[in-house]
Amino acid sequence: MKYILMGLVGLLGILTTNAANAQVATQPAASTVDPNAPYMKDKHVPIFSITSVDGKEVTNKQLPTKYKYTCIIIFSPDCSHCEHEAGELNKYADKFKDVLFIWDSYRDMESIKKFATKFNLAGQANVIIGRDPAFTIPTFYRPKMTPFVALYDKGNLVKVWDQGVEPFELIKIIQGN
Repeated sequence: MKYILMGLVGLLGILTTNAANAQVATQPAASTVDPNAPYMKDKHVPIFSITSVDGKEVTNKQLPTKYKYTCIIIFSPDCSHCEHEAGELNKYADKFKDVLFIWDSYRDMESIKKFATKFNLAGQANVIIGRDPAFTIPTFYRPKMTPFVALYDKGNLVKVWDQGVEPFELIKIIQGN
């Protein structure tokens, strides 16, 4: 009986240790940035072609030069965090006159159009929203979640937010504070 009890205690110890190790191994990392993503080496706006919600093809070479900043946002139309991001950025749209926003999604165009309408993104002079059919933008950044935001100053990477950006943080950067 004594040996059976010792065996059970030993087995319980092994199982507890294995369970603790399994929990540590499955916990997510603090950052979801892929250290091997191409943007980590190439700090310029990626090469891309987006089909906008109005059916036009827009490439990185066709971006208007009148904007000092370019903000690329990878989103999903059914993502609550993306909806929050769009709503928050819209509240302060008057602060972003010098920023070109490129909203890119992998989802179907109908869903993207509904999102653009819901958040009044379509038709804004400083907003391009659509779908990158070749997936060049997501391949360049390799986001693990949405919204993924990358800010460029005159085509050079300033900062990346792998879980969205607060409008005031973005405003602070573009106002140079």
